[in-house]
Amino acid sequence: MASGLGISTRALELWEHRQGRLRRRGGRPEVIPVAAKEKIRACYLARYKQWGPRVLAAWCEREKLGKWSPTTIARVIADLRDEKEEPPPVQRYEITQSGVMWSEDGTGFGKGRSKKELLVCQDEHARFKVNRRLVRGPAKEKDVVAYLEQAFREHGAPLVLKHDGAGIFHGRRMRELLDRWQVIDLTGPSYWPRYNGKEERSMRDIKSMERSMRRQGVSGGLARRLDLVLEDLNEERPRPVLGGCTAREVYERDRVEEIDREAFAEEIRQETRRLRHEARSRHERQAARRHAVEMVVLRRGYLREIGGVSTD
Repeated sequence: MASGLGISTRALELWEHRQGRLRRRGGRPEVIPVAAKEKIRACYLARYKQWGPRVLAAWCEREKLGKWSPTTIARVIADLRDEKEEPPPVQRYEITQSGVMWSEDGTGFGKGRSKKELLVCQDEHARFKVNRRLVRGPAKEKDVVAYLEQAFREHGAPLVLKHDGAGIFHGRRMRELLDRWQVIDLTGPSYWPRYNGKEERSMRDIKSMERSMRRQGVSGGLARRLDLVLEDLNEERPRPVLGGCTAREVYERDRVEEIDREAFAEEIRQETRRLRHEARSRHERQAARRHAVEMVVLRRGYLREIGGVSTD
């Protein structure tokens, strides 16, 4: 046929492949005997489909059935494998009013003797930075306590302060500050940055804009550049996730009414006791207080689910 068309056999093969007439297979041909295939399939089922191709390949060698690659064995059990369930879509939860929950974090600048840490405290609803402070890094407990207390005095204390669980938040002065202002602290789970995702996004925005300003020759040093960045994020930048409003506009518009903080704290204590009593593992017991805070905030209407993850 190829000679009749005046083309090479290779060209005809490629044409037929493109037309779906040939299924090209690369690599070495399968050489697993039928008896070995049956044993592999039986072993896979006997192990409740928990032995993957790599384990089965090692098993074949141990049983002296032969030596085959995991990819070859995967084709033998392909029709027996369960279809993977699609993971549930990541949901985004939003605080519904300003002043309910703040998040606190820091990010580093410079190196050597010029190391500095920028401390930022942000309202979770409006993304408004209620306070910031540039200190010699790494920040100490007294630095964090001082700038948080300043924010409490200027804006009023939030009901909940979310943080990453750093040792600073377990210090005596920090505990005294939170107790005096009746603020519930909420520690995020370890190795889960998305839990504090809005604050993490803000830190990336701050560093990105400061870096761009530095490259473009904005004078005045790091402190001045950071002042300009925070001015942009708080006062000037319209945020699509906030309906095109600025962070300050939303922060002042959606302020939460003052509530009985002692009753709020007692509700969390009761929920924590219940969850710890029902805990089935150390992990569940350790996470009980965090879940209690989340459940009480949700129950009071300060938290709602709004669908997919936002990138803004």
